[in-house]
Formats: sequence, C-alpha cells, structure tokens
Amino acid sequence: MSIGMKSISLITKGENTCEALTSQLYKLLGDKIDIKGYCLDYNLEKNIAGDLIIISSNPIFKDAKKYIDKSCPYIIAHRSINYHQIYKLLNIPSGTDVLFVNDLVSATLETIKALKVLGIDHINYFPYYPGIKDFPKLKLAVTPGEVDLVPDFVEDIIDIKTRNIDFVSIVEIFKALKFSEEKTRLLSARYIRDIIDQIKKTKAMADVNNHIKNQLQTIINTVHDGIVALDEKKTISVFNPIAEEIFCYPREGILEKNIEDRSIRKDIFSILGNKEEERERFVKINNKYVVINSSYIKKDNSKAGIVYTLKDVTEIRRLEEELRRKLISRDNCARYTFNDITGNSKAIKNTRNLARKISRSDSPILIYGESGTGKELFAHAIHNASKRHQYPFVAVNFAALPESLLESELFGYEEGAFTGAKKGGKPGLFEQAHGGTIFLDEIGDAPVSFQIRLLRVLQEKEVRRIGSSRIIPIDVRVISATNKDLKALIEKGEFRQDLYYRLNVLPVRIPALRHRKQDILSLAETFYKKCFNGRFTVKAADYFKPIREWLLAYNWPGNIRELQNVVEYLVNVCPDKPPEYKSLPEEMRDAIIINPYNKRNKEQALLVKEILQKIKRSNEMGEPIGRRSIAEDMGLSEWEIRKMINNMRQEGYLNARRGIKGLQLTDEGLNMIESL
Repeated sequence: MSIGMKSISLITKGENTCEALTSQLYKLLGDKIDIKGYCLDYNLEKNIAGDLIIISSNPIFKDAKKYIDKSCPYIIAHRSINYHQIYKLLNIPSGTDVLFVNDLVSATLETIKALKVLGIDHINYFPYYPGIKDFPKLKLAVTPGEVDLVPDFVEDIIDIKTRNIDFVSIVEIFKALKFSEEKTRLLSARYIRDIIDQIKKTKAMADVNNHIKNQLQTIINTVHDGIVALDEKKTISVFNPIAEEIFCYPREGILEKNIEDRSIRKDIFSILGNKEEERERFVKINNKYVVINSSYIKKDNSKAGIVYTLKDVTEIRRLEEELRRKLISRDNCARYTFNDITGNSKAIKNTRNLARKISRSDSPILIYGESGTGKELFAHAIHNASKRHQYPFVAVNFAALPESLLESELFGYEEGAFTGAKKGGKPGLFEQAHGGTIFLDEIGDAPVSFQIRLLRVLQEKEVRRIGSSRIIPIDVRVISATNKDLKALIEKGEFRQDLYYRLNVLPVRIPALRHRKQDILSLAETFYKKCFNGRFTVKAADYFKPIREWLLAYNWPGNIRELQNVVEYLVNVCPDKPPEYKSLPEEMRDAIIINPYNKRNKEQALLVKEILQKIKRSNEMGEPIGRRSIAEDMGLSEWEIRKMINNMRQEGYLNARRGIKGLQLTDEGLNMIESL
C-alpha cells in the first residue's frame, strides 16, 4: 500500500460474494484505495482493521463484529440487484416455478422481494438456502452468484450474479473515507455512468423493438390480404385496411374491442368469433366470396390468440390471370428437340432427317400432317436445331383465336386504339418473336380476310400496330402447320394461292401413325413411363404384351395423341397389371373387330400373311412377283387375289409397280407381317 493511501476491509459470508463486491469497489476506488476481502466461511484473524470496514449485510454483522478492531469505523452495506443480469429472467416463461438459491435465509427472502419490486414478478419464486427442510424439487434454479449451493436435482441454472453494494451505501463509503466533494462527485459519476450505459442499451433495444413494430405495422397495412388478429381474451388487436374493405367496417370501431362486444356487427362475430379450429374456409361477405385461413398464435406451447387472413376470390382470380400472362410471356421458348421425337420406322426417320436438314435454313417451312401426328413437336425441334434457338419461339393457333382478336394478337396495338386496349399498348406476337421463330399452327383456319394482311407482313418483314402509323421491322423465321388440304381450299377460294406459295417453301409431311406401325409399341412404352413418372410396378415392355396385336391392328385415326390417350386410359384402368383385350376402350375394340386382318378372322389373316410373306421373299431376292403367280402358287382365283391386294394397297401395305418390278412391300406391310 502506498504511503498515505487509505484502506478498506470487506467482510462477507462466502467467497463468491467477497470476490464480486471487491471487484465492484475496485472499479470505483481501485486507484485510490487499498481493498482487502475477508470471508466468514474461512478462519479469520482477530482485529481486522482499516480506514473503513464494510460488512456486506445485516445478517452477518453479529458474527463479523467480533473480528474487527473496535477502534475502526465500519458500515453495514445495503445491497441491490445486479441490473446487468436482469435480462436473463425476462426470458423465463410467465408462470414458471423456479427455485431461488442464496446463502442466507434473510438474503434469499430479501432478494426475492427486491426482484418483485423491480417488476420481475411473472415467475413463481421458491426460496432455497442451506438448512432449509421444506422445498420443491424443481428443474430450474435462479441464484445471485451462489451456483455451488444449487442442489443436484436442478437441471438448468440461471445465475444473475452477486448483488452489488447500492448507491446509498457507496455515498456513505465516500463520506466515511472523507473524500473531498470534488472526488465524491467524480467517483459517484463513475457509478452513475455504468447505470446510464445500461439505460442506453435498454433504450437502443426499445428503439429496435419500435422499429420492428413499425415495420410489422407497415407490412400488415400494405399486404393484399385482409388480416384480423384476436388475443387470448378475444380482443381484436389487428384489423388492417384490406379487412376494412372486405367487411365494409371501419377499424376505429372495432380495434381493442372484444369480438363478442354487442356493438360489433353480428356477421363479423359469426365469421370470426366462434371458430376455434385451424382450417381454410370459403365464405360470402357483403356479396364477395372470400377464402379465410386461421392460425393460432402460440406462446410457451399454449394458445395466445388467433390470426385470420382473408383473400377476396376476385383478387385471387386477377392474380392468377396476371401470373398466367407473365408465364406465357416468359414461356416463349421451344421445349422439345429431335431427341424427343420417338420412332425407328423408316417413315419417321426420313421425316426427322429432312427436318434436321431444313432447320438450318431461314426459309419458311410448311408442316403437313393429320391431327395428332406431332406437328408442333417438329416445329419446336426445328427451332431448337436452328441458329435462332437462343431467341423466342412464339406459337399461335388460328383455330383457337377468334377473328376479331387476330390482328391485335399478331400485330399488337397502341394505347387507346380500341375500347379495352391496355394502357401503354401491347406488342404483337410477331414483335415478341423478333430474332426467333413464329409458329403459325392450323394455318388452314386463317380467315381469308386476314390472309392478305398476313401475306404483307411475310413479304415486307414489318408490322404496324393497330392505331399506329409507325412501321416496326421484324426478323422472324416462319413455320406453319396444317391438317387440311390447302390446294383443295385454294380451289374453293378459302385460301389464297399467293400465301400458300409464300409459306410452302420447305414442305414437311408427318406420317400418320398407321403408316409407321413399327413405332406404336415404343411410343406406348414411352407414354406409359411418363404416366407413372418412373415408379411403375410392371415393366413397360411386359405391360403391353397381352394387347400387342390389337395395338398394331388398330388404324389409329387420332394418331399419336389418340395413342397417348389410350395409354393413359389403360394405366388408370389397369395400374398394377397388364391389360387384356377387354380393357381397351369400347370404341377402339369395335374398330378392331371390323378390321378384316385381325385374329377374329384367322383364316383371312393367314391368307394375308402368306401373301405378304411371298411378296417379301421375292423383293429380297430381287425377283418380280404379280397377282397371277401368287394365285397359281396358292391355288386361289386371280379375282380373289386381286381383291385382297387392292385392299392391302389401300391400307398402305404394298405398292403395285408397272413393268417387271411387280408388287413391292412397304414398311407398313413389314409391320403387318409381324403383327399377324
């Protein structure tokens, strides 16, 4: 100790308290005073002296005074809760039972009382101290620095640290040491500054809470859903502007009121007041259909209220339509490639190879094919194989668009061009396809009055929006498709000849499914796998075995689309086992029965098979064969053979060539041999 430096002797009961209070005094006085600490729990020397003796509390004074020098002044300190640690108690759920552990009975009861005075009264305190006999065995304990005294059965401990010497006692210490007024003010300022720092932290937290509260309020007031919240007492705490609109009721007249208040409209209570379960409901409010979702507010695993969200169905419909429009605008891309075109028949291979070649060109393509043959699939694949594949692919179906909308959809319009025109106008499909490909599906259904406008756009490569005088240049590759005979339409005056020649630069004809029967089973297996998304119980190849001959014998007027529908029908009717003949759709069974080349007419089928096999052998050997030689060889009349061959020619199974070549078998004929 430096010469002239004053000294303090601190006497406490336990070591923890001694260390904590010594540390507090050093923070205030350490550079001015020499401080020594003594504990009653250890053997103390007699005649403890100092310029001031501080006894930590009244309960230990009786035991402490026999150790102190009677000539030395002393004070008994008053203690206060360590406010730095109070926040720990605020996190304990309301109504929780806790064991409060301290070293002395008086200190235990005094600290519990102090906590309640400070407002920390949301938990239930049960005192515990050495020697107590009656106490509950709780899982949670709170202690002011006496962790060593906590009993073993406690699972969680919250230490709020030792109680500090309070400000009144600090002032008494300053006076007893006869500090000057200036020094007393300076040391007091240190103590108060610590309190102010804590207040600043608390204020900062309050500011953050207010900021979060304001953000939450802004969100509640700006969302597109109505929001109503009730607390555990059914008092309405939230009623946002959308809820006002839906109920046609001002929130000033309902906020902070109980939902059962008679001044609140009965229909509001009937909708919100007596519904306890969490679920989605569909109700009618003021002639509006509204979807209501309810969800409980949870606090400490118990219900602390309920929140209702209300969505006007007309708003849902509007958002859905807006989303669909955006998705359509984003979906201007081709989804399929040539790898998606299934089939190994000669007919489809030739068509696929031709389409690959012409995809490199920028010339217009006209795709012919019956309904359901996959014309759009080819259009997608051609675009993706072209140099324009990184640009838009825009499809328009003339059969689906009414004539009144064709111009506005394809060429666009300016704002105010007609009643209902969108603000700011709208670009047409040709503009949207700029740099890429426009697919004109079902071009044979285009109205004659519109064809001249379309022809001009294709010739000039520019468009003009409805209501505008501005010319917009476009760079698009045109792919058209039709299932109609355009030449026949030209003869009837229903299709312009000049437009036909503008579109028909690179023609592609998609074969009908009945002309590529070799692909039927592979297509069926592909559709089967897609239906089950890879989780089928029967192998695709085994699934169609019992009905294989029926699938090959059927004529498929609806082509690939019809085959896909039939497969989907079968996997719904027979999901876990291969289908039988009787499982096929009735319309399909009727069509197969009237086919003369199926197993219902075995004698006829055998004759057809024998004829086709004879023609096949002759073709393979390079020898000509005709009706007369077949009739002689089979012992039938030439008239019978002629009739059967004519039928087979109509079905596309063979070709009759003039001259020495004679009859030639087609790919479809080879498929028929296999199916029979």
